[in-house]
Formats: sequence, C-alpha cells, structure tokens
Amino acid sequence: MDLEARLRETMDRRTDGIGTRSMPAGTMAHVRRRRALGLVVATALALAFVVGVTGLIRLAADRSTLQPAAEATAVIPTPEPDVTYVTPAPFANLGPGEWPDVESGGVDVPYVDRETGGDEVLTDKVVVASGYIEGIEWSMTAFRVDRSNAGDPGSGTCGELFLGDLGDNGGVRFCTDVAGDSGQRDLRIAGTSFGTGPVTAYTGIVSDRIDNVVFDFAVGSRETADLVNGPKALDARFFVLFVPNDAAGTVSAVDAADARIASEPLCVSGPAPQEEVTMCGNGAAWVASAVSSHPG
Repeated sequence: MDLEARLRETMDRRTDGIGTRSMPAGTMAHVRRRRALGLVVATALALAFVVGVTGLIRLAADRSTLQPAAEATAVIPTPEPDVTYVTPAPFANLGPGEWPDVESGGVDVPYVDRETGGDEVLTDKVVVASGYIEGIEWSMTAFRVDRSNAGDPGSGTCGELFLGDLGDNGGVRFCTDVAGDSGQRDLRIAGTSFGTGPVTAYTGIVSDRIDNVVFDFAVGSRETADLVNGPKALDARFFVLFVPNDAAGTVSAVDAADARIASEPLCVSGPAPQEEVTMCGNGAAWVASAVSSHPG
C-alpha cells in the first residue's frame, strides 16, 4: 500500500466515531507543538485539503520539572480562535487486573517522532522495538541527548515510547539523567498511563551490569521484561512491559547471578484521563499527548 493510501486509511479510521470537544478554560500554555517527519506531515496536510479538513496538529507536550516518582501530565494545547480539538477514541476496555493484548514485531513502518527544534538530540532516533497493543501500533526508539534544560529535563542515553501509527495516542521520553534525580543509574524507568487506552506501560534503560528486569506484582505474580539492545554507540539496553492499569508492586534489575542490583516501585497511580498522558519514575523526562484540530 503506498503512502497516500495508508495515510488516507489512517485518517478515515481516526475520524470514525470521534467527537469534538471544546478546550477547557485556563489550559496552561506550557505546551510545545510537535510534528512528525516533514514528508508525512506535508502529505497528510495535502490529503486533508482534498477531503475538506483544515489539517492535523501534531503532538503537544507539557514539559515540567520532574520530581522523582511524582506524576506529571501532558494536556491538550492552549485554545486558538475558531479551532476545536479532538482526542483519539478509546482503543481498550480493560477491567481491573486485566492484561492488555500485546504483540511484538509485525509493524512495517514504526513511528519515529521528529521533534521541532530538537537541537539537543545528538544521534538519530533508532527504532529498537515495535508491535501492537490492543490493536494499535507502538514503537520504542533510542538516541542520545546532549543536555537537559528548562523544557527538557532528561539527557544522556534516552528513549521514547509512542502509541499509534502516527504517534497520535501520545508518548513518553525516558533518560539515564533526569534533572532533580541523582539516584542509582542501573535501572531508570518511566511509568506511563496513556489516557486514550487507557493502557499502562513501564519502559526504561538498564546498565551493562544488568542481566534481567523482573516485575514482582502485589497480587503474587512475576513477569520478566525482554531486554533489547540499543544502537552500538549508546552501549545500553532498553525494555518495555505493558501491565494492567491497576498494577502495583516493584520492578528490579538483577545481574547474571540473580542478585538484585536496583529496585523501583510501580508508580502509576491509575488510568489517565482520555486526553492526557501521565508519567512517573526516576527516568521519566516528559510526556506528549496527541490532539487533532478542526475548524470551530
């Protein structure tokens, strides 16, 4: 299927059954507009013109200073005259304790976020894992960030997890170095609730001392997350595990002798509202929530 046909199919699917909603009063302006790779955006805008839609406004991220293990939230953008905003329809209906349906692999062209003004990114974003969750695409990239600043508190070796074939269900960035957290570096995690599911994910980076990442849940079960190698220049390994929305417990990094090197709590307190993405954890740098725009 060519690019134009794929985008047309995606837009038709995204607009089926989705209602609009007005912006809430007092939405904070700490939001930065994001866009996908220029070719994709240009093509999408051209298609939108053909079908009479004004266009697509990409992801918006609220990047606030992170406190360790505290939750932060990305919300929809500041209102603009004559524009209403929509969020993707929920794609999952998970009950308490229910595990999401997750597949690894099978994505032809995994989404890679191309950030406007991302001068701090030193290396290209490389896809290290991708698949499907509850029928929609997910993708994880790895790269290096030069420095942290007021808007981007994460630096060092970083990764991003996005949901949706165009990243339109939001994303999270996680890094080895996060402003305000000077703790251990063997296990850096980001707990994330994607409100358009809602679904919950724990993703992160481990040092070369670590052989396995083990999740011990309060209900008594245990799961081991698969570790995937990043690009050779980063010398790091990454992981992601999608869990029940009400999961509680701990995640531990263990060495080859099964000795526990580091441990962190499962910090997501509950599902995020539909239009939001929330994050927590010692490696969480920022979150991005997706919106689309239509004439008011």
